[in-house]
Amino acid sequence: MKSKFRFTAYLLSLLGTGFTVMVLMVLSGNALNPTISLIPFILFCSFFAFLWIWLIFGELRTKAISIEIEDRTFVIKRYLGLGTSRRFDLDDISGFKTSILSSKSGSYEYLYLMVGVKKVAKLSMFYHSNYKELKRYIVSMNIKNIGFERFSNRQELKDIFSS
Repeated sequence: MKSKFRFTAYLLSLLGTGFTVMVLMVLSGNALNPTISLIPFILFCSFFAFLWIWLIFGELRTKAISIEIEDRTFVIKRYLGLGTSRRFDLDDISGFKTSILSSKSGSYEYLYLMVGVKKVAKLSMFYHSNYKELKRYIVSMNIKNIGFERFSNRQELKDIFSS
């Protein structure tokens, strides 16, 4: 079984690419401009650097992942499946947790595949069009349901730097 992306995942990658180009253009054009005061420029750059890190390393690296389940092996690729592959044997997977992220546009379920206490994959209703089928397949493999984890933006921020 292989994951399939929703249009929003591809839109996010386009946004990330456009955002990167835009920030580089602003920095190259305004960094040398002596009429811009230093403090607002540093605040502006810091804010957009944080957004860029969140978008690229938080969303595209940890959530917009491709997963392929072959027999007893999980093959996980980050960055919409363009990253390097990591393989996990079924015996390595200690279980899965679920979480709900509520937003203005609706609620989205996340499924975290765990190896020990570490999240090795985050499957999402927001990014994966076949999320329900993937979840059913994972449950049918008798992977232990560890339980529900309350969604935390603080934990998501930690995951950006620890995964």
